Amino acid sequence: MAPSIIQTLHHHKLLLLLIIFLFALPLSISSTPITEAEALIAWKTSLPSSYPSLNSWSSTNISNLCNWTGIACNSAGTVITINLSSMNLNGTLNQFNFSSLPNLVSFNLNNNSLQGTIPPTISNLSKLTFLDLGSNYIDGNIPPEIAELSELRILRLYNNELVGPIPNQVSSLQNLQYLDLGSNYLESPDNWSEFSNIPSLTHLSLYYNEIDSEFPPFILNSLNLTYIDLSINKLTGPIPDSITSLVKLQHLNLTNNVFQGPLLSVKWQKLISLKDLRLGQNEFTATIPSEFGYLSNLQKLELYNNSLTGVLPPSLSNLNQL
Repeated sequence: MAPSIIQTLHHHKLLLLLIIFLFALPLSISSTPITEAEALIAWKTSLPSSYPSLNSWSSTNISNLCNWTGIACNSAGTVITINLSSMNLNGTLNQFNFSSLPNLVSFNLNNNSLQGTIPPTISNLSKLTFLDLGSNYIDGNIPPEIAELSELRILRLYNNELVGPIPNQVSSLQNLQYLDLGSNYLESPDNWSEFSNIPSLTHLSLYYNEIDSEFPPFILNSLNLTYIDLSINKLTGPIPDSITSLVKLQHLNLTNNVFQGPLLSVKWQKLISLKDLRLGQNEFTATIPSEFGYLSNLQKLELYNNSLTGVLPPSLSNLNQL
C-alpha cells in the first residue's frame, strides 16, 4: 500500500478516535440568563395553580429576569438567589431543572404548600450556601446526594413530612453552621459512628422526630455548638459527661425524651455559657446538682416531670437572672 494512502488512513483513524472521545465526555450544560429564565418558567408552568405573584416570570419578560419576583442576580446577570418564601405555592420540585442554575447561592421556599420529595438532582446546585425548604409538606427521605452541596452553610428542612433515617451524608457537609431538621418523622441513622462531627456547626435542631438512640455522639465533638434542641424524641440513656466540652453552648433542650440516670454525673459548672437548660419530662433520678448554681449566665432552668429527689440546693439562689 502506498505511503500516502497509509498516512491518510492513519489521520482518519485519529479523527475517528477524537470524535468518539468527545462524545464520551459528560455533557455540561452552559448556563445563560435565557436558559435560567426558561428553566424557571418551565417549573412555574408545572405548578398546579397560577400565581399572580409570579406574573413577572414570563417568556415575554426574559430580558428583565433579574427583576422577577423573588430573583436576584450577580453582576453577570445570572441567578444567584431565589426567595419565594410565604408565597402560598403548591406543587412539587420534580420539574425544577437544578442543573440550569449552577450559580445559585441561596434557595428559599420556606412556608409554602409544596409536596413530593426532594429530588436527588438538587445536588447540581454546587455553589449553594443557603437552602430552606422548611414548613412545607415535603415527604420521603432526605436524599444522600445532599452531601454534594459542599458549600452549604444553612440547611433548614424543618416542619415537613420527611421520613427514614437521617443519612450519614449530612455529616459530610463540613461547612454547615445551621442545621434544622425538626418536626418531621426522621429516625436515627443506621449507625451514629459513621456520622462524623461537623466542626462549623453552631445551631442544631432535631426536635419532634422519631430518634430513639442514646445521645448522638457526633454532637459531643462539634465544639462550636451554641444551640441544641433534641426535644420530643425517644432518646435514652444518660447525658454523657463529655457534653461539658461544648463550652460555647448557650441553649440545651432535651425535654420530653427517655433520658435516665443521675444529673450529678455531669460537671455542669463547665458549661459556663449556658443560658437556657431544659431537661423536663425525662427519667432523671437522684438530687438536683448544686453545680447548677454556678452557671452564672443561666436564665431558664426546667426540670419538671422527672424522678428527682431531695431539696433544692441553696446554690440556686446565686442565679440572679433565672
